[in-house]
Amino acid sequence: MNHLPNFKIEILCKQIAENDIVIMKNFATFDESNIRFSIDRRRHLLALLDREVEATKGKHGKLSTDTYTPKIETQQLIDAWCNQVNRSEIQNISFKCSNFCNLLLDHALPKSWNFDDDLIIIHQPQSIDIIKVLKNRNQKYVIIYADADTISAEIVEFVARNSVDICTSLENLERTVSLLQISAKQVISISCESNPTMALDAKLAIADAVNAGKRTRTENTATVSKFGKPWSSNILKNFRNLKESKNLHQLNVSGVEEAIIVASGPSLTKNVEKLRDIQSSVFILAALRSLPILNEAGIEADLVIQLDAENDEVASKLSPNTSNPVKNLLLEATVNPGFFEMPARNIIWSLPQHFFDIHKNFNTKPTPFNVPSVSIYALSLCQFLGFKNICFIGQDLAASSGKQYADGATDLLPAHADISMFQLEVPGFFGNTVLTRNSYQYQIKRCSEIAREWESQHLGLNLVNATEGGAYISGFNHMTLDAFIEQRQLRTKQANKLIEFSGNCPITNDGAENYLQTIHDTMTRISAIADTIIKLDNQPARTSGINKKMRKMIQKFQNLNNSTSLLQIAMQDSIADVIGTSRKIETVSSYTQFFTKVKDTASALQAAARSNNKQS
Repeated sequence: MNHLPNFKIEILCKQIAENDIVIMKNFATFDESNIRFSIDRRRHLLALLDREVEATKGKHGKLSTDTYTPKIETQQLIDAWCNQVNRSEIQNISFKCSNFCNLLLDHALPKSWNFDDDLIIIHQPQSIDIIKVLKNRNQKYVIIYADADTISAEIVEFVARNSVDICTSLENLERTVSLLQISAKQVISISCESNPTMALDAKLAIADAVNAGKRTRTENTATVSKFGKPWSSNILKNFRNLKESKNLHQLNVSGVEEAIIVASGPSLTKNVEKLRDIQSSVFILAALRSLPILNEAGIEADLVIQLDAENDEVASKLSPNTSNPVKNLLLEATVNPGFFEMPARNIIWSLPQHFFDIHKNFNTKPTPFNVPSVSIYALSLCQFLGFKNICFIGQDLAASSGKQYADGATDLLPAHADISMFQLEVPGFFGNTVLTRNSYQYQIKRCSEIAREWESQHLGLNLVNATEGGAYISGFNHMTLDAFIEQRQLRTKQANKLIEFSGNCPITNDGAENYLQTIHDTMTRISAIADTIIKLDNQPARTSGINKKMRKMIQKFQNLNNSTSLLQIAMQDSIADVIGTSRKIETVSSYTQFFTKVKDTASALQAAARSNNKQS
C-alpha cells in the first residue's frame, strides 16, 4: 500500500484490504449470500477510492495508479464468482428467477460500482424479481424502461414504494436522466428482452438517450447553478401571479396545421414581411426578444415565450408596447415578477419538474420537456401541442454577417453575449461554415438529437429550418421561408386558429398562502439547525457526544431539505460541486462553510415567503 498524502485514500485502501480478507473467509465456508455481499461492498469501496483519487489529482502531487493491488488468488476467486452466469444451464435462464438475476448482476456490475450514486436501467422487465434483487443489493437508483402495456400492476405497485422511475419512451428516459441529482459516473443497462437483436437495438437506443440526458443535465446544472437563487426566490414572489394566470397544461390549439418559431437571429429581418403575409394561416410562437421586430412589422404572435429569469434592473426597464398587448404570454414561473406585469390578454405559466414539492402540493403537471433554450423549448412545445409542420426562422444559434441579433432584438431585452464569443465553426445553412459559441453548438446538437428521436416516434412530422445564413441542423429540412410557404400552400390556405384553455388554474388563494407559510416555517427551522451545526463544528474539542449531536442535527436538516425543492435549487452551485456536475473542480466545503451558505440562502427564502404571504 502506498503512503499517500490523502488520509481518506489510506483509510479506503485499508478497508478494501480488510474486506478482501472477509471475502476469502466467505469463500472458505462458501457462504453464498455473504460472498455476494462482501464483493458488492468491495465494488462500492473501490468506487469511493476512485472518486478520492480523482479529486486528489493535481492537489497532492503525482499519485500512484496502483493505490491498492489485491492478491492474485483473491482476484481469481472474485472473477470466477462473477462469471458463474456463463456456466448457467439453459433451463435456469429466467428473469423470473431471483437466483439467475443475482448471477447476472454478479457478471454485469463493474468491479468498481457506487451503489448510492451510479445508475442501472432495466429494459422490459418480465417480472418484479430483478428489481427486487437490485434493491436487496442496496442499489439506490434504478430506472425501468419498457412499453407501457408490458408493465405489470405488480411492478407499478413495487416501484411506487421503492423510488424507482418508470419511463415508457426514450424522450421520457432522457428527461429523467437529465433531472437526476447524482453524478451517475457509471450507467449500465440490462435488457430482459428475449430477442437478441431487439435487446441490442434497445441497448444502443438507451445509451443514446442516457448520453443526451447527461449532456442536458450538465448544461442545466450550469444554468441552475447560475440562476438557482433568483429562481427559487422568484417562484415565491410569483405565487400571487400564478393563481391569477393559466397553466401550460390548460392550453389547447386547434384549426391550424403549421407552426412557425420566430427567434431573433439576423436573418429574421429579411423574413418578417413574408411572415406578415401568412400570419393568419400559421401559428406563430416567438421569443420575447423578437417581439419589437414583429410589432414593428405589424405581426401579432399567437404565443410569446420568456424563460430567462433576468434581474430586477432588466425587469424594471421593460418598456413593452402598452397599446398592443401580447395575445398569449408564456412564462416559466421562475422569471422575475416584472414579466408578469407585461400587458397580455392571457398569461400562461409553467414550472420545471425540479420543483417537485410544488407540483405535489398543488397536483400540477411539470413542464413536459427539459430543454436548454427558448428555441428548443418552442420546438418541443409545438410537438406537445400536436403540430406536424414546424418551421424555424431566425433561430439564433449562430452569428451571421458579424451580427448575433436582428436589428431591434435588444430594444426590450439586453444582449447576453458578445459577438467576440462566436469563434466555433459549424456547418451553415448554405453549405458554408458559420460561427457559433459553445452553448449554441450544444443546442444545435440537441436539435439534431431531438429530430432523430422524433423521426421514429412521430410519423409524418415535418421539421424545417428556414434560417438563411444560420447554422445547419441535421435532421431538419432546409429551405427558405418562401419555399416552405409554397410547400404548404400558405398564401391560399384558410386557417381557423382557436386557442382555448380548459379547466381552472390549480393554485388557489388559500393553497398559495398555506404553501408560503410552510416554506417560511421550514426555512426558519433550517436556519436554526444551521446555526447549531456551525457552533458544534467550531467546538475546540470534538467529543463523541458532540459528533453524535452533529449527526443528529444533520439528519434533521436533510429531512427538512428533502421536503422542499427550493433550497436545493437555490444552492445548486454547492450541490453540483458535491455530485460532480459542476464545471468547477473544488473540494467539498467544511461543515461551517457549507452551513453558512445554507443559513444565508434559507434566510433569503424565508424573507421572500414572508413578504408575499398575507398570513405571515
